[in-house]
Formats: sequence, C-alpha cells, structure tokens
Amino acid sequence: MVQYDDVDAQVLGLADSLQGADEATVGAEVARLKTLAEQIADERSRQLALIRVQKLPELIRGPRPGTSPEYWRASTVLAQVINDKGSPAEQIAHAERAIAEIGELSRQAPLRESRTILRMNSTLKRLIDRRRREGLEGGS
Repeated sequence: MVQYDDVDAQVLGLADSLQGADEATVGAEVARLKTLAEQIADERSRQLALIRVQKLPELIRGPRPGTSPEYWRASTVLAQVINDKGSPAEQIAHAERAIAEIGELSRQAPLRESRTILRMNSTLKRLIDRRRREGLEGGS
C-alpha cells in the first residue's frame, strides 16, 4: 500500500539527485511519481501527493532569484555582513543592523519577493548565534 510519506520521500530525494537533469528526465520522473501517488488509498493524501509531485520541477530548479531593487539591495547587505572581517562583536552589530534593513526592504518589496527577502535574515540570525557562542566559548 502506497502512503503519502513514500511519495514525499521520493520527491525530496529526486529534488537533490536530479539537479541539472534535462527536461525529459524530470518529466519521466514526474509521470512515474504521479502514477505512484494515484495508488494512495486516502483521497486527501492522494491529492496532496499529486500536488507535491507537480512541484518536483520547481524543487529541482530552486527558488528563482528576485528581480526587484529591494531584492538586490538585500542580497548586497547580506553579502557585506557575511564578508565582514571585523571582530565578533563588530560582526554581531553589523548583522543586527542588516536584519533591520532587510526587514524594511522586505516590507517595501513586491509581494512575490517579500518573504524571500525576509528569509535572508535567518542566515544573519544564525551568524549572530554562532558569533555569540564563539564569544562564550572563548571567554570561559
């Protein structure tokens, strides 16, 4: 008996393994997974699996880069923080300022890019957490 989780696991696996694959290969896998998903007994799970299968090409391609000025500015701000060679305290302060700026850029951006821009802050938050941990470990 085929379950939603079986189909989902295959979609996720193929999203990684088919990077750079040609359209025919991706299409063949979508068709195969669609046939598999149609075997799921539960109607709701079957429909969810079919939707998931149709998203495989998008998962392989990955998110499209933004095109708005806000997206490009946020990307530049993120890169500047990542490339910052200052002390951990300076890097943390720089990242905190960048988080605020990226948040504002997200609010100004077209709706289709707003969440993508805002997600850039997760990288900065991880950087801040890492620098703070390093400071605690170095100070003990």
